[in-house]
Amino acid sequence: MASETPVYIGIDAGGSKTELMAAHVQPDERLNLFGSSGNPARVGFDGCIDVLSELILQATERLAAEHVVSVCAGIAGAGRASDQMRIREGIVTELGDRAPDRLLITHDGDIALEAAFEGESGIMVITGTGSVTLARTRAGEFLRAGGWGYLIGDEGSGYALGAFGMRALAHAFDGGPRTAISNLLAESRDVTTSEDLFELVYHDRVPLQKFAPLVIRAARKGDEIARRIVLDQTRSLARQVRWLADRCSSVRPQLALLGGLTNEPYYYGSLSEALLEEFPGWLVMEPLNRPVVGAWRMARAATL
Repeated sequence: MASETPVYIGIDAGGSKTELMAAHVQPDERLNLFGSSGNPARVGFDGCIDVLSELILQATERLAAEHVVSVCAGIAGAGRASDQMRIREGIVTELGDRAPDRLLITHDGDIALEAAFEGESGIMVITGTGSVTLARTRAGEFLRAGGWGYLIGDEGSGYALGAFGMRALAHAFDGGPRTAISNLLAESRDVTTSEDLFELVYHDRVPLQKFAPLVIRAARKGDEIARRIVLDQTRSLARQVRWLADRCSSVRPQLALLGGLTNEPYYYGSLSEALLEEFPGWLVMEPLNRPVVGAWRMARAATL
């Protein structure tokens, strides 16, 4: 890449890692770099600023460019405008005269939505540890539902599946219906008594989303309790998507599914079925691109 050619950078800063993609007008010739988590809720604002600044500098040096024209960073845990401004100002200060002409800081859900439909209208469902639903209308309006966190929201999420799975196990210890989740937890965590379960949840404080794969495995094996948990949660999430769609003035009839749980075939099938019940005839699809591509597209659009 010639140093005089404008360079655009997209960044996807998630909870576990940060990915940077740098390219010129077309993303066919590009540079990808990776760093540690850039989520300010996990590494703090200073940590987030350090990770993003270092990746931008690495990209600039690798491309032999004096400065990058435009950067867009979608950051998990940075949904508030005040947080985005704080991160932006911190990066500009850190980079000094190496700062790009334009620096856009937004939420990681925004870049995921841009990537999923390549700028077109549609609804995206993101479900991993938590859950959120995002929409872009035909008029270009952005709407969202969910994202309330595990205390009052996150329907259909890994946390919700794990919490209801552990609740079902507690009921079984109390004399309620037995569930295959018991055997799976005994095998993986050596939990065989109610005291073991209490210790695991309240003393060891294992994040409840860690148990979601056990619930899905039990459901896949035909366990009725686990199957009901997955069915109820995916239906709840699909209902949330319906509420969002009803708020849209007009939206293209396509749904993209993203997030760690969608890599589980059983869960993906249950959620797809629940969505098609709510939206018969709609297209349920995988995103067209990874979120970092959406960030790159937004960086380039900022200069047009």
